[in-house]
Formats: sequence, structure tokens, C-alpha cells
Amino acid sequence: MPQSRGKWPWGRKKVGLALSGGAARGTAHIGVLEVLEREGIRPDVVAGVSAGSVVGALYCAGYSVEQLKALARDLSWSRLVRLGRPHLGLFDTSRMEAYLEELLAGRTFDQLSIPFLTVAVDLLTAQEVVLKEGRVARAVRASCAVPGLFTPVEWNDHLLVDGGLLNNVPVQVLRDWGADYVIAVNLLPPYARNARPRNLWELWMLTLYTLERNAHAEAQQADCTIYPDVIEFSLADLEHAEEMMERGRRAAEAKLEQLRAGLQTSPLDELRRKLGGMRRR
Repeated sequence: MPQSRGKWPWGRKKVGLALSGGAARGTAHIGVLEVLEREGIRPDVVAGVSAGSVVGALYCAGYSVEQLKALARDLSWSRLVRLGRPHLGLFDTSRMEAYLEELLAGRTFDQLSIPFLTVAVDLLTAQEVVLKEGRVARAVRASCAVPGLFTPVEWNDHLLVDGGLLNNVPVQVLRDWGADYVIAVNLLPPYARNARPRNLWELWMLTLYTLERNAHAEAQQADCTIYPDVIEFSLADLEHAEEMMERGRRAAEAKLEQLRAGLQTSPLDELRRKLGGMRRR
């Protein structure tokens, strides 16, 4: 079961991992996870948006990096979407939810081995919604529901769509949870804003992430941000998963020195944590 926030060993930083949206480019997250695991950097909490929520949910459910790689290589859009009702979205993602339900064995958030949070946006209130209870598969489907492209998801009194509309890199969500050190993986780096969309899908996605950049650029300040170089791949490209995972590995390896330095704890850090633990008793 996940540890409670008050029970962390003195002197050890609580590591949060933020996985951004990016559609098919989300396979790059797997390469980043591979490097983090190899270096013994295991997140205490993961927050994901859209494609990042898919990878994050499976990882927090206990899927190994090798299992995630196998799933990425075998993925197809026909397994995830079908034509939907035009007045709500071009494609319906109930297949995605059913597929995730199968992979996750119907898990709810409290049944995951690592705490996991996913972000969506309520169209009725224009507010960010952090999902952390209930069925994980449905929450992930909501976080992936690109407005106009995929049908929105009803969740209690909310009508939810892709969290990238307001917050594509959920750094502050992890801070609010209690993470001391946040690693962010951003699949839409700043230079992507000049990229020309190659199809309707990319036009939709780039519009979405342009809105997000303008609204929440300040929220994307992590302790370490990893930018896999995947801009050349289409947002709908599932055929080059292997190459995108390799790009994720390279990007993470380039940040290892920064990660090692940032995750070290000084005697003063340990004293502060010790005193903080005593105050909570």
C-alpha cells in the first residue's frame, strides 16, 4: 500500500514524477522510466496528463518497463477509438477505457502500488480537476479526451476533457501532494510552438497545448525537466514507438548529473525533516 505523507524516512526526499500529454509521443515516457529505474530513482508519486496518464497509471499499477515496452510496440488506434457521435466528438474512446480496465484488472486509485494522480478539465466550470479516487481506467480516459476529437467523459457532476487544456505538465499537483523534488517529462518543449501541423489531428493538439502554455507556463517549473526530442514524430504516430522510447532514454541520460545532485540530501536537510517529523507527532 502507498505510504502516508507523514511516514517518510528522515533525510529522504519525496520524489514526484510529472508525465505530460503528447498523444502517441507518450511512448517516450517509457524510455525515461527505464533510465530512472536503472539509476535507482523510483518516484513516490506520479501525476500524468493525457498520454502521460496512460503510462503513469500502468507503471503505478506495477507494470515493468519491459512490459510497457511490449504494450507500446503492439498498440494500434483501432484498439483505442471508434467513430463517435459528431455532436460530442469525432471519436469515442470507450474502447480505450475497456482496454485499460483489462490491463489494470479494474483497479481503483487506492489499489495502485504507487500513488497516482491524473488531471482533467471540467468543461462545465472551466476548472482543473485532479482525479485520485475511483476507477483508474475511466479517469485516464477523461484525461485523454481531447475536446472535439474525443468524446468527453461524465464523472459525477463533471463533464471532463483532456487535462492539457489547462495543465499539461502537472508539477503543482505533485507539490500540493507533498513532493519535495519534482521530475517533469515534457513532450511538447518550448521550440515546438513554431512547428507546423501536418494534419487535422496535429492542428487540434497544437491548439490545445498553445492554450495550456499561455495559461499555466509558470506551473511547469520542476526541479528537473526532461525534454525528449520527439517533435519530428506525428502526434498520431504509433509506428515509431521504439525510436521514441530511445529518445526518452537519451533525454533522461542527459539529465542524470542534475538528478543525482538534486536528489542528494545534506545534513541540514535531514535536520529539517527530523524536526518536521517531530512537530507532526
